Amino acid sequence: MSSLGTACTSSKFLNGKRTLQRLRRQAGYRSAKEFAEALGVPPSTYARYERAGDGADCGIPLPAAWQIADKLGCSIDLVVGREDIDTLKLAGIDARYGALSLEGRVLVDSYLSYVEESEASRARLLGRG
Repeated sequence: MSSLGTACTSSKFLNGKRTLQRLRRQAGYRSAKEFAEALGVPPSTYARYERAGDGADCGIPLPAAWQIADKLGCSIDLVVGREDIDTLKLAGIDARYGALSLEGRVLVDSYLSYVEESEASRARLLGRG
């Protein structure tokens, strides 16, 4: 069996039918109408997506699922109520860092240096360093 087939059969559905609603709220959108406006779709259309069940038969068209996933910063799998396959692939910070381009690594290193210096400055101000 191919790795794709394994990945597809090993994905699990998340508990509950309100996966999309939970993701929307976690992203800071208080209402379905607010999120629909951010997506540029009719509120009734988006509300139908939230009421739908999870999985392949949820009725969310693929282009809409991509758009929702992009807006929420998650995988399409999460949008339709499946486990996030991205988190399975990128188990730790080392794997995530290793997947970055050289430019991406430079940006991460720069940001980490900034955070470390900020924390050191704060510790000095608080008399801990």
